[in-house]
Amino acid sequence: MALLNPPPLSLPSAFNQDIEVAKFFDAMLRTIYQLWSQVRGMESVAKTLTTDATVTPLQRIEVKTDTSIYIEARVIARRTGGSAGAAGDSAFYVIQAGFKNISGTVSLIASTILNGGEDQASWDLGFAIDGTQAVLVGTGAVNNNISWQSAVSYYEVGI
Repeated sequence: MALLNPPPLSLPSAFNQDIEVAKFFDAMLRTIYQLWSQVRGMESVAKTLTTDATVTPLQRIEVKTDTSIYIEARVIARRTGGSAGAAGDSAFYVIQAGFKNISGTVSLIASTILNGGEDQASWDLGFAIDGTQAVLVGTGAVNNNISWQSAVSYYEVGI
């Protein structure tokens, strides 16, 4: 789908005769232009439970053909049961990555940036690619019931 160019910012001369009408339409055109030129974005929130050290998808983000996408996830995790670790063990993460889809093939643009910390060193967070999806994945620990809460924001731009 081809994108249309934004409307011009100039007002027709007929509107310049009435200053109030001209101000209204000038503000409206500027608002339309700002909305038109913004990169599309979205945010989603999900909760996932894990009980072991298996890499588990927390959220999936479609990377559409011939687009590039920036993803930032904020994740909090807390041990809610199990026989290993200590009650209340927790983790927090902020992870950023860029992906691109060229003719149906998704790849990472550059290295993932991960900041955060955890009470248990074996817990981890990262991204994987599954077909045309970027997948936010969490890894817990053996005999740990962990509740993961993730908020993912992403911005995409295409042709």
